[in-house]
Amino acid sequence: MTKAWKALKPGDIVDIVAPGSISKPEDYLPGIEVIKSWGLIPRLPENLMSEHPFFSNENKPRFDFLKKALMAKDSKAIWCLRGGYGGLRILPDLLKLKAPAVQNKILIGYSDITSLHLWMTQKWKWTSLHAPLIESLAKNKYAPSQVEELKNSLMGKQKEVKFSLVALNTQGERLKKVQSSVIGGNLCVMASHVGTKCPLKAQGKIVAFEDIGERGYRVDRMLEQLKQSGNLNKATAIIFGDFTGGNEKDGENHVAFAIETFARENKVPCFMGLEIGHGNNNRPLFMGTKATLKGGIDSELIVSTGSK
Repeated sequence: MTKAWKALKPGDIVDIVAPGSISKPEDYLPGIEVIKSWGLIPRLPENLMSEHPFFSNENKPRFDFLKKALMAKDSKAIWCLRGGYGGLRILPDLLKLKAPAVQNKILIGYSDITSLHLWMTQKWKWTSLHAPLIESLAKNKYAPSQVEELKNSLMGKQKEVKFSLVALNTQGERLKKVQSSVIGGNLCVMASHVGTKCPLKAQGKIVAFEDIGERGYRVDRMLEQLKQSGNLNKATAIIFGDFTGGNEKDGENHVAFAIETFARENKVPCFMGLEIGHGNNNRPLFMGTKATLKGGIDSELIVSTGSK
C-alpha cells in the first residue's frame, strides 16, 4: 500500500502542471475557478506553455515544472491540466528522482497521466488519483454529484469510493472477497510502457483499464500485448471502465467483443462497470490505497481514499 496523504483543506496550495499536451487558457481557466471555489489556492507557474506542436513544452521544462511541484514543501497536491501525450517522454528523468522526506502529496489526473500514476505508485509508493483533469472540470461535463464526490474525497469528508460492477467470467462470478490495491488507467498508455523501466506490475493488484477512440481489434491487440509481455502476470483482478468511441467505418463497434473475449480466455477474475474514463462518468479512483473487491451477482469495489 502507498503512504497516507493529508486531506486537503481551504487555504491549501495546489500546484498546476502540464506534463502532456498544450492547454489553452480558455480551456482550463474555468477549471481553475472550480478549485478556487473549494477554498483551495491553485498555483499556475509562468511560462508553463510553449508553441511545441506535440506537448505543452519541451521535455526539460515539463519535467522541471513537475519536479518543482513534487518537491515544493508548501503545496499539498498536484493537479494536471490536460492529458494528450507527453508523460512517457519525461519518464527517464522521473526515474532518477528520489522522493523527498516530507509527507507525500497526491497527484490528480487521467488519460496520459497514467504514466505518472504508474511511476508514482510503483516507484515512490505515493498515492495518486485517477480523476478529472483541470480541462475536464472546465468543460462542465460531469454531474454535480460527481464533482461533489471528488471534492469530498480530496478534502477528507469521504473516506471511500464504492463502485458497482458486473462479473465478465466464471472467475469473477466465483470470487468471494479479496483485499488489494488498484493500479492502472488508460490502456493505450499502459501498453506503451511495455519494455520501459517502469512497466505495469500487476502482481497482487487490481488493474483498471479505460480508453477512448480505440477500435475493437486495437483493444484486443493492446490487451494481448500486456498479457504476452507478462505485465499482467498474477493480477488479483482486472476491471474495465468506459471505452468510449472506437466505431468501425460501417458504424459497428467491436470493443465489447474484444473485452469479453479477453475475459473468457483468462483465468484472472474480470469485471466491467467501473465508472472512470473519457466519457461523462469519471469518478475518483485512488491508486495504491486499500481496496476491497467482491465478486458474484452483486460485484462491488470499495476503494479507500488513503487520506489522514
